[in-house]
Amino acid sequence: MPTTLRFEHIESAIQTLPTQGRTMLQLLLLQYLDLSPESIAYMVNDQPDSRFQAGNQPKGNPLSLEAERNITSRANQYRDYYRQKRERPGMHIEFLTQELKNIDKTIQIAERLLTSDFELTQNALQDAKTQSPSILLRQELRKLERGWDNQELSPKEYQTQRLLLEYQALLRRRGIFRRRLKFAQNDFIVSGNSPLQDHEIAHIWGIPLGSLVARKVKALQHFLTELQKHQDKHSAPDEPLQPINLWKEALDFLSQRPIEKSMVEYDGLGKTEEALLDQLRAFVDGSMSEPEESKFWTSITKVHDTEFSGTWLSQARSIFAFQRLNALLNDMDFSDEGLEEGLRVKIYPQLPDDQLAPESDDKPIELSEKGVGVLNYFAGEQDDKRRG
Repeated sequence: MPTTLRFEHIESAIQTLPTQGRTMLQLLLLQYLDLSPESIAYMVNDQPDSRFQAGNQPKGNPLSLEAERNITSRANQYRDYYRQKRERPGMHIEFLTQELKNIDKTIQIAERLLTSDFELTQNALQDAKTQSPSILLRQELRKLERGWDNQELSPKEYQTQRLLLEYQALLRRRGIFRRRLKFAQNDFIVSGNSPLQDHEIAHIWGIPLGSLVARKVKALQHFLTELQKHQDKHSAPDEPLQPINLWKEALDFLSQRPIEKSMVEYDGLGKTEEALLDQLRAFVDGSMSEPEESKFWTSITKVHDTEFSGTWLSQARSIFAFQRLNALLNDMDFSDEGLEEGLRVKIYPQLPDDQLAPESDDKPIELSEKGVGVLNYFAGEQDDKRRG
């Protein structure tokens, strides 16, 4: 039975819960829901006073303002972390999807140039496509350049072979990007279906972890019961009833909501921001070699999940890089004419050294005796005492 969940159903089910259950659900779904002031006030009053380990707890909490600030700070920290944890693969998907479209267009243009301008047969084109996963591109490029330098190839032969190698590089790049896109999609699903863990909720709430489990079970049971009422109300009467996991369905539904964009700052990736932009530009236009590109991709997508390597900033580091990548994509020309011009520039042969225009052998102009005298006149005579 397909679910008919809506965001209003989830909000309504949460609002029907008592304050404790409502607070628990808002914490579990913190990356999608904000803590209400009522929930924060409840957690402040529910925290045990560490000064009284036994006996009756004192009425009132003189440290309520400090506790409220601590709860709000910790909740914001976890909320931003979980939202950025989902935003990071979301930006990867956005970039890879757009870049794959550009690569597909470039491949089509390369095929058209090879078959029309350079008169390559379909069999040769198919052979190049088949050999693309296993060909050693760097060695073939060096071999081609050596043949051109030794004047063993005509300009058209050089351009044909150079465009074939570029075509094979594009095919390999497309395969790599497709694998990266699949990995990013899986990462996006996992991050979107991840509620806060028990120890994180206890950290925000400020209560012992052992007292949290019973509250969580009770709140989830009440929430799913209320959510089931909306499901039954909107289900078709003639459909056979099948067991569904409403909690999983609720997380799946919430994970499809729009991603909130973060405001992040540069934190030293690439040593300087200018150097990082140059690397990003080379990465987008495909001028990096495969080993360099693989290493650079790892540097802008890796996540440090340990406390000592920057748990809270690791997501923002990748988000900053991909914000700049998307900005570069918007500024670049990916029209058919622009892509074709880029291919023609790459395959244009460089002239050998002996065919380059000779450098000027003009010697520096030497002043005559009269010219030296005029120059000394304007410069002034040196003091005799300072000569020698």
